[in-house]
Amino acid sequence: MMEEQPLRREIRRVPLNFVSPSREQPRHVFGEEGIDSLAESIRRDGLLSPPMVRPCPGGYELIAGERRLRALKKLGAVAVDALVVEASDAEAAVLSLVENLQREELHYLDEAEACARLIEVHGLTQREVARRLGRSQSAVANLLRLLALPDSVLDALRQAPLGERHARALLRLGSEAEQLAAVARAKAEGMSVRALEAMIDRAARPRPRPVRIYCRDQRMFVNALLATVRSLNKAGVRAVSRVLEKPDSVEVIVTLPKV
Repeated sequence: MMEEQPLRREIRRVPLNFVSPSREQPRHVFGEEGIDSLAESIRRDGLLSPPMVRPCPGGYELIAGERRLRALKKLGAVAVDALVVEASDAEAAVLSLVENLQREELHYLDEAEACARLIEVHGLTQREVARRLGRSQSAVANLLRLLALPDSVLDALRQAPLGERHARALLRLGSEAEQLAAVARAKAEGMSVRALEAMIDRAARPRPRPVRIYCRDQRMFVNALLATVRSLNKAGVRAVSRVLEKPDSVEVIVTLPKV
């Protein structure tokens, strides 16, 4: 379990080429349009918040602020005033995730993978992860459940404008092919969560099987029909029956008087 001691931190001028990327970066995609916009903002107003780094052999490792560093490099900067923090691997991982959640909307699958790494690599419990992120434990558990989806489905979800609840609904489908088809249809039709859940309900509902009657001896049915004719005669209805044996079938002809 990680001790929550106040971390030593100070502002220090750091050469950009001494900063290596974060090994704990939860964000998978960095849109160039967003980096360009950030670079223009920094050029116009300056860097309002310093990136966070920690010392490592040969320089520094980035904890938070990769978008800011990319924007600074676009502007031709060679150094930055960075917040230098003495942080362990686990502390750096938590800081990186919290920073990304607070600064720009992080894809829920990136968040799920970061939470899983905190648990599997750094030994935190679900409860500890939830507390550090300001989430409920059930919210973290629901995020982690999404990682049970096949890689192909996770990739499709990253390319689709579908939310976490859309992804959670897919867990009810039994096969990868069904999940991929549901993602494609939900994306094409712009489905709401409720519409996707209704579609999955219909797909998951058991379908009635046709009732088939197997009988090796047709005499049982013939005798039942003849018994019905006898019952009609006893009731006063003059019914006549004939049984015709054919090579591939048996015909039972019943003649009834018109009333």
